[in-house]
Amino acid sequence: MNFNHTYLNRVLAQLSQVAGISHRRIFTGVSLYSRGVQFALVVNDRLYFYTDEHSRPLYQQQGMSAFQPRLATQVQSCFYQVPEHVINQPAELHHWLRIALDSASTIHGDDIGKRENDVDYRQDSSLGNTYIPLQARA
Repeated sequence: MNFNHTYLNRVLAQLSQVAGISHRRIFTGVSLYSRGVQFALVVNDRLYFYTDEHSRPLYQQQGMSAFQPRLATQVQSCFYQVPEHVINQPAELHHWLRIALDSASTIHGDDIGKRENDVDYRQDSSLGNTYIPLQARA
């Protein structure tokens, strides 16, 4: 096994406070789902969220890298590593998770990242980045 159950349990506990989460073992890690849509990976004690062209800059500004399978040579991945400090801050994790759910839902035509009273994504002054909500994309 290439993942630490303690790390996985911590990630699942944090994420489940924000959304209904299920998981499934894959190759060398775990795939995470919300309402049947994959939005994250846990591989080698690292959490990766699904990104799209609108959300990817948020990760790149933090210096985070894309998931690269060990045997693959320069495969372009839609999954980017989540900064460790985000996992430990529930409000930040909620923000990043909603972005990942929004991004993942675009490929499935679903709206899994939104709840009835959710507010559109906020200006994140600590990152200096405004994320464009799904409804505002053209």
